Amino acid sequence: MKIKKINWKKLLIFSMWTIMSIGLVVTLGFVNSVQKELKCKRVLVTFNGNVQQEFVDQQEILELIKSKQKLIGKPLGSINTTLLEKIIMSNPFVQKAEVYSSVDGNVNVAVTQRNPLVRIITMKDEQFYIDDNGNFVPVSTKYSPPVLVANGFIFDRYSQQKINFVISGVNDSASQTKPMIEQVYELAQFIEADTFWSAQAEQIYVNENQELELIPRTGNHRIVFGNAENLTEKFNRLMIFYTQGLNKTGWNNYSIINLKYRNQVVCTKINS
Repeated sequence: MKIKKINWKKLLIFSMWTIMSIGLVVTLGFVNSVQKELKCKRVLVTFNGNVQQEFVDQQEILELIKSKQKLIGKPLGSINTTLLEKIIMSNPFVQKAEVYSSVDGNVNVAVTQRNPLVRIITMKDEQFYIDDNGNFVPVSTKYSPPVLVANGFIFDRYSQQKINFVISGVNDSASQTKPMIEQVYELAQFIEADTFWSAQAEQIYVNENQELELIPRTGNHRIVFGNAENLTEKFNRLMIFYTQGLNKTGWNNYSIINLKYRNQVVCTKINS
């Protein structure tokens, strides 16, 4: 019977990796144990995402935390980071909060502010924003982001809190049956996603017939969309009319450009 030789080199390498792995687990366990007993020295607040948003600052976040929990001097292991995140997100301008401790004794707070897409002004002069996730955001007394404004015959209230709308595209054939606030949101979302139209669009207006209108920055006309159905096709027709029509006839000759009729651009001349 032939006896198989032991590969001592492989056995040695395997043993070394095993010892190193055990040592690493023990070290991490020790560090974790020490960190849990380590007391909080500072609370550091940083901001992620769009740093141009100025709804809240570091001091406001720190004061919000302090009003609910005293962290300085408290063992890191006893700090409920999940609860802290919920406390911070109670601020309506905060979209996301991440709280974690570090071996230097700091509690780190990473805050992402909400990103408003459109400012709503209702028929009763109630004002609020809708952010890029469809959440309603109150108007701030300290910061007004430069976003599209929508007004007119809008009756939705801030108390509704959120648009129950899945952002799946702008060519939904059922757009005409959606609440007007959702259609305003769809139009604002489409405009924001396009560099040219976001620069050209100044205001969304909902007329007395519950139709969407767009007020551009250039020209004396208003653009009637009807509803938020087939926005891509409507904007394509508008772009063709802009480049092949208005560039030749002039930008101030029409009062209305109507896109609500399929495959048509119906214009009303000024003083006609």
